[in-house]
Amino acid sequence: MVTAAMVACLVIPGGSKMASMQIKKRDFLLGTGFVGMAGLAGIPSVIAAEQNVNRSSSVFNVFDFGAEGDGKTPDSEGIQKALDAAGQVGGTVYFPAGRYLCHDLKVHPHTTLLAEPQWGYRGDAGAMLLLDSEEADCLLNITGAFGVHLRGLFLQGRRDAKKAIHGVFLNNAEKYSPQEDAIVIDDCKIERFSGHGVHLLRIWLFIIRHSIMQGNKGCGVQITGWDGFVTDNQFSGNGSHGFACDSVGATVMFTANRVEWNHGYGLYLMAGDAWNVTGNCFDRNWGAGVCALKMRTTTITGNVFRRCGKDSRLLPEAERSCQVRLEECSGLTFVSNVCAAGRDDGGRGDCTPHFGFLVRKLSHCVIASNSLFKGYLKEMTADLGEHGPEYVFANNVGCPMSS
Repeated sequence: MVTAAMVACLVIPGGSKMASMQIKKRDFLLGTGFVGMAGLAGIPSVIAAEQNVNRSSSVFNVFDFGAEGDGKTPDSEGIQKALDAAGQVGGTVYFPAGRYLCHDLKVHPHTTLLAEPQWGYRGDAGAMLLLDSEEADCLLNITGAFGVHLRGLFLQGRRDAKKAIHGVFLNNAEKYSPQEDAIVIDDCKIERFSGHGVHLLRIWLFIIRHSIMQGNKGCGVQITGWDGFVTDNQFSGNGSHGFACDSVGATVMFTANRVEWNHGYGLYLMAGDAWNVTGNCFDRNWGAGVCALKMRTTTITGNVFRRCGKDSRLLPEAERSCQVRLEECSGLTFVSNVCAAGRDDGGRGDCTPHFGFLVRKLSHCVIASNSLFKGYLKEMTADLGEHGPEYVFANNVGCPMSS
């Protein structure tokens, strides 16, 4: 039996205000379609609605703090007030669709920045945070913001700014945080920054998923750190590497990403270990699709490499034009990948790359069972030698593509 105590109060977002309405017992019964004992099935949804009401006090709409979102009015002050208020309770800052001029916004621990993701690969829509200063360090500063979630945002920078300004910046310049940073970037588009789209310096635990990082002057994402999941993203047309991790990088899953047309390497890994690079597509990057230097205990499996090594004129002679570059690695496997050579879209440009693999100084490594059907122009492998013990190169098949 449903009693009067089961009356729920639903909160409905309405622009900058919250409107409430009461659901009467009779309406509840009719709406759920249940009577008698079957009506008990509707109780969890009523309880959930009541819990949503209790949580609504922790949602902060930027319009209520003075932001305009009209693409003309500077909104940094209003947005920062909303961020500060949310930081007091570990709340959510909500951005209605609009164009917000802002810079150097400081995000606090255990907060969520939320918008409805309406952007596409081309075109502008949804909640756009537009950089309005060429003297800023970044648009969003998440240093010390443990447990922060960025969801559905469109961040746009000024690629031509003289200073390197990042879209999202975590700056643990001197040492790692005393606890896991645990940051999540989800369903975001980050483009046209004069620095990196995302720069995470000494990051400990991160998730980047369902997002696009494109057209940044630096890397799409540049990290130093470990414990990460990078899944279902697109890194496209960045001025340096699509995704880069240098100095330290460990226990990272890099899966189901499209990495294309970047002016450096697609994925650049330096002096790290325990990476799992699986099920990605690396297409038409200027350098190799994957460059792994001094990496340990890493697996690169089940990926597609297409038309990488696009412009070898931009590379030092020792690097050459290749699909994959592996040097000074130990305990690395490169297995069951496929490679194909080709030109730009529409059949324009040079056919690349010259080589499938460029390898040097590998020990306890396996390169096996890869298919390079029309995967290179000159030779399957540019082997520079100096290998250590137990280097295995076996059962790789392929043929060159005529230019």
